[in-house]
Amino acid sequence: MSTSALFPRFRWFVLITLCITTATTAVALISPAPLMGPIAKALGISLGEATGATMGMYNLFVAIFCLIGGALLDRFGPFRVWVVCLILIAIGELAMPFFGTTLGGLSVLRIIEGIGTGPIMASTARVAAQWFPANERGIVTGIQGMSMGLGIAIGFMVAPAVFESTGDWAVTMAWLTVITVIALVMTLVIVFGPKPPAMPSAEEAGTAAGGQSDFAAALKLPATWGAIMCVVLLSWVMQGFNDLIPGYIAIDSPVGLGKGPVAAGQFMTALQFAFMVGAVLSGFIVEKLFGGRSKPVVFIGFIGFAIFCAGMKFAFVTSSESIMLVNLILAGFFQALCIPPSIAFIARNYPEHVTGKLGGLAQGIGVFGGTAGVFAGSYALHTTGLYSVSMVIVTAVAVVGCFFALAMNPPKIFARK
Repeated sequence: MSTSALFPRFRWFVLITLCITTATTAVALISPAPLMGPIAKALGISLGEATGATMGMYNLFVAIFCLIGGALLDRFGPFRVWVVCLILIAIGELAMPFFGTTLGGLSVLRIIEGIGTGPIMASTARVAAQWFPANERGIVTGIQGMSMGLGIAIGFMVAPAVFESTGDWAVTMAWLTVITVIALVMTLVIVFGPKPPAMPSAEEAGTAAGGQSDFAAALKLPATWGAIMCVVLLSWVMQGFNDLIPGYIAIDSPVGLGKGPVAAGQFMTALQFAFMVGAVLSGFIVEKLFGGRSKPVVFIGFIGFAIFCAGMKFAFVTSSESIMLVNLILAGFFQALCIPPSIAFIARNYPEHVTGKLGGLAQGIGVFGGTAGVFAGSYALHTTGLYSVSMVIVTAVAVVGCFFALAMNPPKIFARK
């Protein structure tokens, strides 16, 4: 039977909705970042307190509810869960002018938004496994990865523009609800629209060799932890690199390169767009060049990133703006070859009814990995006063990721007959 007969064309609407919903969470995440000064001033708090309330609390609860959300996705299906999640994000945004004007109120509303974001971040593997044939799942996860980068770029552009018009940071956050409502309406179309191909239920297909549950069996496999650790380590190197390099480019010598904040922003914007391109291409590389095998793509991603991260330590790279730009573009491109193929590995090789838990586990621990990356880099910078040690740490973590990538062999106990 043809793919189109088994998987309806409606799946492409599902993919568009996945992209818009992912971008919505990225906008919710990043939009306060460029307004940190006005937020701190309006609330009469320090920049550190404002950052902790807006970004720290949000990310903490994203991580927690990535882990919790995986089980909810497998039990109730991704789109019913999305409806609740998007409503929570909308509540957090809409209520900001009324309850977000104190430190406590701001923290609570950002926690609510983080709770809504976590299960959505965890859902990619489940959606790909439920709605798409195996040979399209890498492409789905790649496009979803691009959507996260696109949402961050939109947040950086839209939030300052709306603030310029309103003059009120809280009202700016409320206006972002428009994006969330669009994602919610599209999700409701899926909830009441065509259904995905019928799959065995968890009760019918919930045991692997030896009678153990599929999820328990998956957790005993090196391949599972290889994929999860690749997500964790790439989150580490992304956050460490992306948080440190702008300062390294901007700050005066001998600590940095002395090119100023405007140039730093331009260089990192180029990296972000390269990441988006790499995320889209990663799916096609997995499916078309490597026959659905994620392992070589993830390995190439880590080793390529390690090379171009290390390149930022050498004068022949940093002394030429054109060479440094190419180096950063390649670093962003190779970053993108790691997480989407790792999530695709889960979607392609594990039973559909456990992909939510496994995807949530990977993404949830991955957020903590990103936090570790920021902490390790910041601590090294604080103790040494130089960026070189921080870059060595990020490079070393990327090299370790290569070894975990080698563990990503399709598990035979779940092989489709």
